[in-house]
Amino acid sequence: MYEDIRRNKIKTGFIIAIFILVITLIVYYVCMAFDLGEVSILIALTFSILSAWSSYYYSDKIILSLNKARPATHEEDQKLVNILDALMVSSGLEYRPRLYVVEDDQPNAFATGRNPKNAVVCVTTGLLEKLDYYELEGVVAHELSHIKNYDIRLSAIVTVMVGLIVMLSDWVSRMIFWGGGRDDDDNKRKPNFNDFGLNCSYYSSIIW
Repeated sequence: MYEDIRRNKIKTGFIIAIFILVITLIVYYVCMAFDLGEVSILIALTFSILSAWSSYYYSDKIILSLNKARPATHEEDQKLVNILDALMVSSGLEYRPRLYVVEDDQPNAFATGRNPKNAVVCVTTGLLEKLDYYELEGVVAHELSHIKNYDIRLSAIVTVMVGLIVMLSDWVSRMIFWGGGRDDDDNKRKPNFNDFGLNCSYYSSIIW
């Protein structure tokens, strides 16, 4: 178990370093495109470090927000709360994870958070409805094992950081595409309908 924890911490550090490098290069390229000069590298480094910091410390909140999860309560989710309370006795965890529920018919569950102290266990309403007490207990116990082994830190960091890189890359590619299109329009004659149809087909093939 301790070897798994050590490996997960090393992987997390490596991923954060790669994330900072990639975000720095992307933002630096954008700044240079706007002719910001030598200050570009400072802006890129500042943005990448702040992004990495916020992704690390707020990864659980980001993931819960994206899934529209709500806190579990004794009134609505008594079975789930009782299962977690019972498992905490034998789990070996020092801190009790927060419980959340997602309104979704698909049976699913996940754990997230940067460490066991800030861990979250989230299940869908579909899982609560389709599993009996002991089946649900097995699922929650499985998620607690991910928390104990620090698997949650690695998965949360990967989810948030990769998502941010994809969104930022998509924004930059769109900016370059439309910016290039405007430059071309300034240097070319006004197209007729046949030219328009050809150009649309060409650009559509690039996008997709």
